[in-house]
Amino acid sequence: MHLKLSVFSIFLPLLLLASPMKYLDCKGEGTFSESELYDALGLKQPSWYEFWKEKRPKINPKLTTSLQESLQNYYKSEGFYHARVLKKEDNKTVFFSVTKGAPAIIKEIKSDLEKSYHTLISYKEGDRFNANTFIQIKKDIKKRLLEDGYCNYNFDAKARVDIEKNIVFIRYHLQKNTPCKFGKITIKMPDDISKKVVQSRLNFQEGSLYSSKRINASYSTISGLEAFDGVQISQKRKSDIIHINIDLKKKVKRIRQEIGIGYETNLGPKGIFRWEERNFKGNARKLSFDLKYSQKEKYIKNGYFSPAVFKVPYRDGYYLDLKNEFIYSEYDFENFDEVKYADYLHLLKDYHLFSIDMGLGLEKIRIAKKGDACNVSEGNFLSFFPFINIVIDTRDSKINPKNGLYFSAYLESGIKYLASSSSYSKFIAEARLIKTINQFTFAGKGKLGLINEFEKSLPESKLFFAGGAFSNRAYSYNRLGASDSMCDEVGAKTLIDTTLEVSHSIYKNIDAALFYDATMISEKSFEFTVDFIHAAGIGIRYLTPIGPVKLDFGMNIEDKNQYALHFQIGQSF
Repeated sequence: MHLKLSVFSIFLPLLLLASPMKYLDCKGEGTFSESELYDALGLKQPSWYEFWKEKRPKINPKLTTSLQESLQNYYKSEGFYHARVLKKEDNKTVFFSVTKGAPAIIKEIKSDLEKSYHTLISYKEGDRFNANTFIQIKKDIKKRLLEDGYCNYNFDAKARVDIEKNIVFIRYHLQKNTPCKFGKITIKMPDDISKKVVQSRLNFQEGSLYSSKRINASYSTISGLEAFDGVQISQKRKSDIIHINIDLKKKVKRIRQEIGIGYETNLGPKGIFRWEERNFKGNARKLSFDLKYSQKEKYIKNGYFSPAVFKVPYRDGYYLDLKNEFIYSEYDFENFDEVKYADYLHLLKDYHLFSIDMGLGLEKIRIAKKGDACNVSEGNFLSFFPFINIVIDTRDSKINPKNGLYFSAYLESGIKYLASSSSYSKFIAEARLIKTINQFTFAGKGKLGLINEFEKSLPESKLFFAGGAFSNRAYSYNRLGASDSMCDEVGAKTLIDTTLEVSHSIYKNIDAALFYDATMISEKSFEFTVDFIHAAGIGIRYLTPIGPVKLDFGMNIEDKNQYALHFQIGQSF
């Protein structure tokens, strides 16, 4: 018997391949498109641009019975419990015709969930019941419980279906019990990396409130060190205590080199070269060299990174990272060229939703104006300044966020008596808010920039310009400057840049967007009486695992002759 089954299993694929293929033609009753029905059966249609191919997929006739059952089960999972799939067949085509019948409607939803959990229930009374949605809601509630620290809970979700009356009764009950806490944390380290390096990446400590989100964030920050080939975080629960075991495998291939061509949102096509040694001299240090060449910018950059160098004295497990960057660059602005030598020394700390970056910057800048460019000061400028940047990020994803808030505040201050040729302060604050409601994603962004120059000796490139894919989209990158009584398009000392955008999926991973941008830019410090420049436009977004690929067309509302087209890779909100 076993021999017969083995022979059958070996020759079944050959028998199926020997059968002549036929087209499959699915006809529903309007609730689902043909492409949705084919997707439900796991059949792939030719892409829209493959116009020379038949749009119907081909199947093996021997599989029609199982496909017929799968299609009927799909309709049942979507709430059509009386659906029937009829089959006809000729020499070339198998025809499926669906009679879906009346759907099962949600008659009643009873829930004792708290508001924060009840909002995860995405349907309401009167909606068509969907089994997959019901299952997903249960998963989302359980996920939220673990994120909130409740690993010990009693959660019950039931859906009672009355097939004869086509109605559904749903009940949710939750008892959260005592919040869980982190217990013992065991870390298995490679020999050449100190345990404090990994401890500095943890978003939790022994005795702190348990959260699965903090574990996921810690996994990302440990992996971000790029010093390990494997990162495994396992959990062992005893009552309401979660013990953590972290097992790390040492990186074998340390050196990474990249060379090629690419595209940068604000600079266009570019050639790049990067050399990097990870876990340089141990302890997860990094040493890197970058070269970039484009029509607008050319630079050489040397970077050094050493994690967990300084311990913050008031709390265990808190360390600051050290980073140093040396850069030589040449940049082509609209009215002048800039050559810059710069060195930036950073002290960094990332913790959960909060990060801080502070340090010292030293810049030597040479400005050469183009032609008779107005109000541009030529010459050499030296800036020495402390800086600090604080970020709070509650977005549900940094790549393709749907909900959350992002806020950043940056301050630098040049001090003339400490080698700087100018005394000034520069402040930039930015807030982004994104919210998804009924598959519409609403996003807003506001940016405030202020420069207080105690002596008029700042190089033009340190001032504000607007325009580009991340700014006013009626203008190209940095092509929107301020105006004074004599000049146009000069650097500004006051900037307000705002954006409102709404997007909606139009096909699978493709979204369409409408946006409105408004920019106020002034040559004077703390001047807010200048008129805003308004722009509106449309865009297309293709969502990828590395972020959205965007194509935007923006136009000045007051001047229809002023417009720009932007190709962007990366997240704006």
